[in-house]
Amino acid sequence: MKNFCYPFRLTLLLFVVISTEISAGTPENELNIFRKLSGKLQSVKTIAYHYTREFTYPAEDYHNKSEGEMYVDFSKDNDLAGFRYQYRDETGLSVFNNTELFETSEEDRTIHIKNKVVLADFEGLSALYNSIITLRNVLPAVISDQSMVKQVKDTLIGKKPYYLLNFQTQDRYPDYLGKRFKLTTEKITFYNKIIVDKKSFLPVSYIQLKRGSRDVNRTDFSHMVLNPAEPKENSWYYSTYLKEYKEKKKESVKLIDTGQVAPDFTLVHNETGEKVSLQQFRGHPVLLEFWIRNCSYCIKAVPELNTLNTRYGVSGLKVLAINTTDSQQAIHQFVDRHKVSYDTLNGDASVNENYGVSAFPQIILIDKQGVILYSGDLNISVLDAMIGKNL
Repeated sequence: MKNFCYPFRLTLLLFVVISTEISAGTPENELNIFRKLSGKLQSVKTIAYHYTREFTYPAEDYHNKSEGEMYVDFSKDNDLAGFRYQYRDETGLSVFNNTELFETSEEDRTIHIKNKVVLADFEGLSALYNSIITLRNVLPAVISDQSMVKQVKDTLIGKKPYYLLNFQTQDRYPDYLGKRFKLTTEKITFYNKIIVDKKSFLPVSYIQLKRGSRDVNRTDFSHMVLNPAEPKENSWYYSTYLKEYKEKKKESVKLIDTGQVAPDFTLVHNETGEKVSLQQFRGHPVLLEFWIRNCSYCIKAVPELNTLNTRYGVSGLKVLAINTTDSQQAIHQFVDRHKVSYDTLNGDASVNENYGVSAFPQIILIDKQGVILYSGDLNISVLDAMIGKNL
């Protein structure tokens, strides 16, 4: 994978935000600016905007950008989540109509429909990540939290003046809906920056940074229209799309249980190119880690897995890290950058299905007879005790 260059627009805007901040010259109290923005968003009935989401992680040589068209209706009768929406990008259409949530896929021309929607179903939907919905919901909590560091400054982008609202969170970040804060498993200081158009008093960008990191999560809202023309009535119903898209039933994925015999597999050693099977390690305990490179928790897992490998490898433990998502070159880069001391494997993604893996990292500990002792998140204290008893 070639090294990417930062988009000029992103670099320029961040430079302007950082280098042209000056003390706010208005008589308004800084907290009142937060209140005014919150009030503006609370007053919105319907809104349409062009949405751009951009992730830039230099240490991982990762950059991803997506964009599409968003329509949101905050009418009072949308009581399940407080809104309904339609979002379309090059991959397909996502619609929540206050009853059903459905998404189409242009890749395989399918439509997935969920009828019994709960708030947890919105977590992970691209159109909602750090969106106008997020900001509308999270700002009251930010304003009321007296312990949260908040600041307002003036900034110029080009020659146009904007407000720059900053709020800092410690070990927590807003969920997709902005209705609560999710806790991190490590100490992280998040810097949240909202750029607000002084004329419309609507946000144009939401930028998230982390102390000690060059990672940037950024969303932009452009071509905003308040009270736009509403989409056609039949566009809100999945039945409208069934002639174009085949309904796809989403199968639930459950991580393999303890006590089961671990499914065998044959994968490729990422360094040597040799074929490696689970069966060849019978008689030794085996720890499998399922991981992907674009995963902060997978990065944090490396030193802990290195420690287990060093502590128990000489006594027979085999640590195998399985990645069936990224390219061989990307895995090589990850191994070199983070000094991975254990073996990494790649190959057929069916191994993920056989073990019920849908999130990363996931750990499977297998005893000498091939029976699963542990399956779940990386829990060093639990694993350390189990490995010690089963060598």
